[in-house]
Amino acid sequence: MPPSTPPASQPSPSGLSLVRRRLVFFAAACGYLLSQFYRSFLTVIHDDLVRDLGIGPSEFGALGSAWFFAFSLSQFPVGIALDRLGPRRTIAGMMLAAVAGAFLFATASSHTVAIAGMALVGVGCSPLLMGALYFFAKTEPAARFAALGGIFLACGLIGSLVAATPLALLVKAVGWRDAIRIVALVTLAVAVLNFLVFRDPPQDKNPPGGSLLGDLWAIMRMPALWPILIMSFAISAPVFTERSLWVGPFFGEVYGLDLIERGNAVLALAIAMTGSAIFSGPIASWIDNPKRVVFVSNLLCGLAFLALGLLVLPPLWLAIVLMMLAGLFGVSYAVLIAHGRLFFPDHVIGRGITFINFVSIGGTGVAQLLSGHAVEAMRKSGMAPAETYASLHVAFGVLLLVSVVIYARAPARPAWR
Repeated sequence: MPPSTPPASQPSPSGLSLVRRRLVFFAAACGYLLSQFYRSFLTVIHDDLVRDLGIGPSEFGALGSAWFFAFSLSQFPVGIALDRLGPRRTIAGMMLAAVAGAFLFATASSHTVAIAGMALVGVGCSPLLMGALYFFAKTEPAARFAALGGIFLACGLIGSLVAATPLALLVKAVGWRDAIRIVALVTLAVAVLNFLVFRDPPQDKNPPGGSLLGDLWAIMRMPALWPILIMSFAISAPVFTERSLWVGPFFGEVYGLDLIERGNAVLALAIAMTGSAIFSGPIASWIDNPKRVVFVSNLLCGLAFLALGLLVLPPLWLAIVLMMLAGLFGVSYAVLIAHGRLFFPDHVIGRGITFINFVSIGGTGVAQLLSGHAVEAMRKSGMAPAETYASLHVAFGVLLLVSVVIYARAPARPAWR
């Protein structure tokens, strides 16, 4: 290529131009925005679901966990599909399950049907983050992986912002069922967009021939990965369980906020989480140490949750500040995936990073399910709402702090790099 050609048009090592890679980034980010919406919207329509489906806290927690469990279990076929089919067909094809699930959820008249709808949506969203990270791992230098992952995560977290005050306003205008139907139509359009603009990076000349179980066994035999996997189990559970399920009921039951006011509180947490995603990846790339970023951010997130719980009933402004601090330091799992990626050979990157994501999303699913049962048990025992949510927040803080102590033993990078 002549030297006079603008850098923006030069092909990447993968053979894809910068313009094409940006189009792919935009389409994939739109999909991940929807994924973040679907994992976050339940807390805004909590009162509607309790009324229309006749459910309590344990059933409400199960709705959120259905998405996360389905999403988590889907990481195994997603990892194989990314390595063998590429992200284009994997992402666009599986998103159709999210479309079907959203329409099913919007028509649900029972808890069972709503669970099935959330599970289908979880399956459909399962390749959206990993497909993009796989694409970055194949087309970008390793040094940029954490930064790109963080920026992508920040773009996706716009979906968490939409699933706050904007969703509350839409629900107030058209009702929760029609609001979800509108989102389902948007999901269909984004699936088509991904199919049209995505281009798969070249596959390895010698594609992996190992079995899924063999690859997972090889991953599990890496001692350095165990602290990373333990941290991945806990890293998203507190902040995303809070964001998905309990931040709305917490501010509604403890502080008496109405629908729009609760939406604003949810929005404040979502903005803080977006800031976490924006800054954590670039900082990790700047200091060239993803482990340090994960360690410090989750330590501070755990302390924020612990303070929120130990204070039991802080003034509203302080509760919002502490909740925002938890969000500001609570979204570093893209950096953790970048840390884990350092330990995987190139031919199993897809399965390696999806396995870490499986553990992370599975941990969030467990937290959502158990938190629902815990809240219901505390209510039945006669515990006041302030004490109930204080206990929940203390548990979140302890989970993170214990995991951080274990994660401290993980090497910053493998010896062979």
